[in-house]
Amino acid sequence: MNKLMQTLTFLIVILFAGVASAQNTNDEIRALLFKGTEENLGKAKSAQADVLSPTYFSRASKKYEEALVDFQKGKATPDIQKKLKEVEADLVRSLETAKLGKVTFSNALTARQNALKANSPQFAAELYALAQNSFTEAARKLEEGDVNEAKKRAAEAERQFSDAELTAIKGSTVGSVRSMIDKATQAEVNKFAPLTFAKAQALLKEAENILNTDRYNANTAKQRAEQAEYEVRHAMYLAEQIKKLRQDDKTWEKLLLGNERMVADVTTELRFEPQFDGGIEKPLQNIKQAIKGLREDQRSLEQEVNSLNEKLAALDKELNAIREQQTGLQTQLEKERRKLEEKQQQEQKFKDVEALFVPAEARVIREGSDILIRLVGLTFPSGRATIQPEFFALLTKLQRAIREFPGATISIEGHTDSQGDDQYNDNLSNERANAVKQYMLANMSLSEDRVQAVGYGESRPIASNETEEGRAMNRRIDVVISPK
Repeated sequence: MNKLMQTLTFLIVILFAGVASAQNTNDEIRALLFKGTEENLGKAKSAQADVLSPTYFSRASKKYEEALVDFQKGKATPDIQKKLKEVEADLVRSLETAKLGKVTFSNALTARQNALKANSPQFAAELYALAQNSFTEAARKLEEGDVNEAKKRAAEAERQFSDAELTAIKGSTVGSVRSMIDKATQAEVNKFAPLTFAKAQALLKEAENILNTDRYNANTAKQRAEQAEYEVRHAMYLAEQIKKLRQDDKTWEKLLLGNERMVADVTTELRFEPQFDGGIEKPLQNIKQAIKGLREDQRSLEQEVNSLNEKLAALDKELNAIREQQTGLQTQLEKERRKLEEKQQQEQKFKDVEALFVPAEARVIREGSDILIRLVGLTFPSGRATIQPEFFALLTKLQRAIREFPGATISIEGHTDSQGDDQYNDNLSNERANAVKQYMLANMSLSEDRVQAVGYGESRPIASNETEEGRAMNRRIDVVISPK
């Protein structure tokens, strides 16, 4: 019986080993067939061929997907290679058109980029869609060789993108305040608090005039809009209180007593008892004197803090000198470690890269001969592509991983969740991938032709976009290292 069980166990091990070997072989064949085309698709998208040459790029993408399906169905390799050659031909045409489009549509592209930065797909959806349609028509005319008509359509798209941008800036800056004022008007707030309500209206108008004159002076306009928002809330509060006062004469006494209680609460914190038989003016004067004394105490404390800060700065200088010595020793140690690691086999290199990161920082995945580093610990502020200092340590680890493979090509891929406009997500993912690329180039001895950055937007999810957890997983940066 034991001998039979041993035999069965041996057969099961052999079976699973065969399945794993077949899967590895299949992955290697797929990499050989599709890797070059995938890289060229990424380069085309980085060159904005999907925007500037929609017909050729769309046709190339569709044929590429068809080739993938054929491979999964086990169709003949020559047929798949033939289809991939058609993809390459369309990509060449799309890149040629994109190169011409960047010159022909330079103004429209700038207007489109400005509209995206203003988040026009959200705040001016119809105007942005109209502009995008005009731009796509211009790109198609350029593909057809009708340069004059393409320029005409591009000029129209430029105007529409500009209108969408201004509408979006207004919507994000003053839209909420305008809604509040409309609501207050319906509640007849202007009848009960006309002065404050008129002030809110004037501030809103001032904010709109600022944007009409200079749409990029959004900070000043936003300040006026925030002041207007405060004044309309103030007016709504005053209107509500005045309504109550008109309903009951006793409310006046309650109001005065309430004011006295609020003043008394402040004086209690300042440790003196107020007297209200002469009104609240005298207690308020006493409060002012007490605050003046506190400010003097504060100035004295600030002087002491400044003195302590100077001493701390001197200590920091000494500490930095020690850290520089320590950094020099660590750099020398890292050089020696790399010399030893270069003698190890490819399998050991993968394990070393995997060991660089904790699960909260990155996941290391093998894809054929490539290594994918999924930076789960790297996040960006919403709608932005700025790398925050807290992630420099993680990117330092990524640099170490890249140094494990001298001469390798690096592909930095940006991905988003499905929230928001497709074009906006594509643009945002590309900007984030480029931000990591520029950080790598600035901090490593890498030639630019070895590194490419590609934004895939929401097109390649790894989890469901129906949950917050899934969307968080889909918002990611993947770094693919392809050794020679």
